[in-house]
Amino acid sequence: VKTAILGWARREDARVITCGGAGGQLDPTRVRIEDLARTIQDPLLAKVRGNLRRQWGFPRDPKKKFGIQAVYSDEPLRYPEPEQQACEIDEVPPAPRQGPQGLACAGFGSSVAVTAVFGFVAASAVIGAIASGG
Repeated sequence: VKTAILGWARREDARVITCGGAGGQLDPTRVRIEDLARTIQDPLLAKVRGNLRRQWGFPRDPKKKFGIQAVYSDEPLRYPEPEQQACEIDEVPPAPRQGPQGLACAGFGSSVAVTAVFGFVAASAVIGAIASGG
């Protein structure tokens, strides 16, 4: 649905802004706004970029912008840890683990300190565009 809305908005020359995923992040100072083609550390937006390229003909050249602003965090994701008992002590270091495959979000927590900032940054961009007449 996100891909369809963004593709339609771009085709119709409608102004739009999108947000990436905030799960697994704790640092609100790492939230950024950038052209969707230039976002990093965000699996959701990476998937959307790929879909826009395949389904809507967006440029594959990484130097070309999409013309869609995206709110995202450049903080590396914190992957969910296996459940542990409170005060449990690991006697042996845990084995290396792989993160979830695909876009499964199970186990990712979110912090209101980060999710709120995503909304505030998006709202600020919209208000700025309205105030500047653009």
